[in-house]
Amino acid sequence: MKWNALSILLFILSLSIFLFSACDDGRIYEHTVQNAGDGRVLKLTGRLAGCEKWTEDYSVVVAGFNGKSEYAVMTKSVSSAAADAVQQVVMAGIGEEVSTVELCVINKLRKRVLTFLSMDCAFFADDTLYMDAGTLDVSMYATIQDQLFNTTCANCHGASTQAAAGLYLTAGHSYAALLNQPSTVMPGELLLKPHDAENSLLYRLLSTDITASWSYDHSKEVLSETMQQLVADWIEGGAEK
Repeated sequence: MKWNALSILLFILSLSIFLFSACDDGRIYEHTVQNAGDGRVLKLTGRLAGCEKWTEDYSVVVAGFNGKSEYAVMTKSVSSAAADAVQQVVMAGIGEEVSTVELCVINKLRKRVLTFLSMDCAFFADDTLYMDAGTLDVSMYATIQDQLFNTTCANCHGASTQAAAGLYLTAGHSYAALLNQPSTVMPGELLLKPHDAENSLLYRLLSTDITASWSYDHSKEVLSETMQQLVADWIEGGAEK
């Protein structure tokens, strides 16, 4: 068989078209598969301090919940960042079963412990939800200050003109007032002894009825076992600020 110049040119052209067709499929196929599996996307932006201050039993996460359970359907960990650094956390693949997305703390079983921010998935636009967290101190101590001391304890301990027993539990004062400080009411007791919840009066008066004979039973302040455990774990973990 003899090949002339025209035959060779036609053969090369046909081979080029075949190879180009075979190779061109790659990027289009990859893009299609990625979109099909992504689902909805949450993009959280903010300055979040103190993520690393939690003990190993807890995690600061972005999570999706279905509204029927306290256990997260899906989670994305929030990492610690440099002071004042703006973080962005992206959680993709949010399915239709997820009804709310939250910036929250969960335990090892993925059960919600507390929530900092929550948004309804009905607000998704173009399959993307933007959550602006602003500037938040999400450390363990700051959370206890916000969720416990500020909401209940400070009503008697510092929010008014005087603090009961001279103990100020207001923001900016509680840590120094508690850490290794002797009780003025129960001699020989320390208010907060790091790594020892059972010998920290703070924990015992919140979790037992030892103050039932006082003018006020302090165990009524914390009826949530979750909050009691949070205080215990914070102290056992070293009571970091």
